[in-house]
Amino acid sequence: MEDRKRKRIYIFCIVLFLLGGGLFFYNVVKSFTGLGSTLSEYAFPGSHSIRLEEKGLYSIYHQYESAFNEGKTSGDSIGEDSIVVYLRKASDAENVELKVPDSQKRYSYMGKRGVKMFEFENPGPTAYVIESFSGVTSQTSPYTLVLERGFEITRLKGILVSQAFLLVPTLFAIILFMRTYIRS
Repeated sequence: MEDRKRKRIYIFCIVLFLLGGGLFFYNVVKSFTGLGSTLSEYAFPGSHSIRLEEKGLYSIYHQYESAFNEGKTSGDSIGEDSIVVYLRKASDAENVELKVPDSQKRYSYMGKRGVKMFEFENPGPTAYVIESFSGVTSQTSPYTLVLERGFEITRLKGILVSQAFLLVPTLFAIILFMRTYIRS
């Protein structure tokens, strides 16, 4: 009877370990595939109408490299220093103050890379018009700007929750396994 109980505990420990590992990998995949929804890409020069629903700090990145159609396209010909960006509210054409961030944060996601150029505060659901062009008149190459909110915090939360899914069941399974083994 005692052997049967120990075997059940050992099987429970293995199942718990596998469940924790499965939850870890599921959460990693879910977190990183969901990151794309926090990034909105816009091709420039030109203007676009956008609607931002969520309140908070938004960032504008220059996407200097992207991978699509099995080939890489790089926007290195356009430097961040030569890009001019205007953001105004669609309702009253009031310009929105774009702040230059303290540091040039970069992102890399699914073959795309960008550098943060500006940030602004969105007070709530608001429609905007974003305009951008190259300040250098001889450069008319197309480039991509990315508008994002919460990319970094979403990635951090995904990593922390994944680690919890891996560590908690694994540690519990190891402790239970060792306790059962030592008592036998």
